[in-house]
Amino acid sequence: MIKAQWLDNAIQFLLCALVFLLPFSFNLTAYCIIGLTLCWLLQGNFKETFTNIRNRKALWPWFIFYILHVISYTYSQNKDQSLFDLQAKLSLLIMPVVIGAGISISRKTIERIFFYFTCAITILGVACIAYAVYRCTQEGYIYWPFFFYHRLTEPVDPTAVYIALYTLLSIASLLFFLWEDKYTGKFKKYKHIVLVFQVIFFVLLSSRLLIVLLIVLMLPFYLRKLLYHSNISIPNMLAFSGTLVTIILILFLTDNPVRKRFNDIFEKKIDVAWKQDYSHTAQKEFNNITLRLMLWRFGIDNMNEHHLWLTGAGNGDVVDLQNNQLATHGIDVYNTDPEKRSEFYNINLHNMWLQTLLMLGVFGVLVFCFITFPPLFYFRLIEYRHLFFIYHISILFFMFQEASFQTQSGIVYYSFFTMLFWNIYYTNRKPKDKLVTVTY
Repeated sequence: MIKAQWLDNAIQFLLCALVFLLPFSFNLTAYCIIGLTLCWLLQGNFKETFTNIRNRKALWPWFIFYILHVISYTYSQNKDQSLFDLQAKLSLLIMPVVIGAGISISRKTIERIFFYFTCAITILGVACIAYAVYRCTQEGYIYWPFFFYHRLTEPVDPTAVYIALYTLLSIASLLFFLWEDKYTGKFKKYKHIVLVFQVIFFVLLSSRLLIVLLIVLMLPFYLRKLLYHSNISIPNMLAFSGTLVTIILILFLTDNPVRKRFNDIFEKKIDVAWKQDYSHTAQKEFNNITLRLMLWRFGIDNMNEHHLWLTGAGNGDVVDLQNNQLATHGIDVYNTDPEKRSEFYNINLHNMWLQTLLMLGVFGVLVFCFITFPPLFYFRLIEYRHLFFIYHISILFFMFQEASFQTQSGIVYYSFFTMLFWNIYYTNRKPKDKLVTVTY
């Protein structure tokens, strides 16, 4: 066992580096996870770690979930894809051990983590907008689509929807975190500047679901917090509310790309999701909803046709099954020319519950539910309950439209912040007094 200040400092640095690099690069965050694992090994607190694992029952479903993936390797026909999936999901095993049970995280470190996360989102936003401006200079005129959705986030690894998810959490941390060191005193004004910029960047990212969550969940929740837990005056409250209402009205009553993203839901016929032959159907006829409905339909068809309800197809065969369904219905996913091959090749189901069902069966979905839903019963017991309430609700809704554990953007984000939540809860809970809000 090594007890040294430099090792503790290295862990704090790597925790902050991981959240800072998360929106930018998968490879760099992987190096941070490797570094955290090595630091945990060097500390040698194995007995304490395994004691924590034994006592922290909320971590158990994570291990069971990964074990189910390992077992599914044995009946997956595509062994290469199965091994790739196991490697990609190692964070689901490492994070509970290292972050959830293996290290202690002080309140000061938690504040640093969220501070560097907000800094990362701000820098990312500036970089993406600057890149959009550069693209416009290359074209010789202002081309507005460069400033919205996927085109805005071309310079970085995560897609626009995942960047929007990160930005929503960053906005929530600026609004709800109880800052004691950062964004205080004379630096408090910078928090408001960063907040305004991130809201603008968030709107440009144009994630329909998350914009709705910001409007119908976070903003009323924040106004309630101001009303009951703040000394803000009534005129200032009205001014703040009026500003928000004005932004929302501009967003939905003017002709802008964000509004067009919502209009797109109603402009395309939903019956395209139920066709039996797509050989003459252009991909532009799909919108996000009809594409998901088609993929979910094919997923259920695979469950029924191959009798997969009990064990699933295995973590290696879902992609092949879906590709076969797409090909059977006339979508060209097996063309040897990548330029002519359908963009739907190797696409996941865009729903984490259905993805798990097809991969691991009913028991896998049950275990997944024990991962995702229990935090909702414990967030009110910790100091950061408002922040983690927004985090858990947003990721739950997000998983209904994205297979979050099929990409590093979702795996690292969810496993890290959820383990941070459980670390905070278990480190500071009061035994035999579960209804008392615990603070530092």
